[in-house]
Amino acid sequence: MMTFQWMKNNMKLVFSILIVLYTSTLLSNDVNFQTAKLYKADISAQEAYKMQQNGAILIDVRTKREFNTLRAKDSHNIPIFYEKNKQRVFNKNFLKEIYLYSKKDINKEIILICRSGSRTKLASNLLAYQGFKNIYNVKYGFDFDWIKQKLPSTK
Repeated sequence: MMTFQWMKNNMKLVFSILIVLYTSTLLSNDVNFQTAKLYKADISAQEAYKMQQNGAILIDVRTKREFNTLRAKDSHNIPIFYEKNKQRVFNKNFLKEIYLYSKKDINKEIILICRSGSRTKLASNLLAYQGFKNIYNVKYGFDFDWIKQKLPSTK
């Protein structure tokens, strides 16, 4: 596995590789967008909640503002994007923050959640590409699944 210092110094390269990998997978005749993933699985909010109760880490990748409005109980916020001048800007420390929060355990079960499940697809693939083994994506996100299922939330 590459070191996080290398990733930090070569973030543009990491993203370029991810884009090439994604594009080549999407252009393949036998693969569609639904299966073009490197991470372990897309899961429901119910499954995420059960996994969280059994020790998996639930990381909310939404912006700080979104997270502070309402969030899944016992989730931790590591935004994949920050808000800057009303634009979303990639958090260049995202990988490092996840790595440190997981106590440098790339085998730890990590569940990612965002508003609707789209940011977490990017984040999940990025983490899996960097060697994390057990990355799960809450497929329909916080607003469209977690809230709908009335799972524990907090402000």
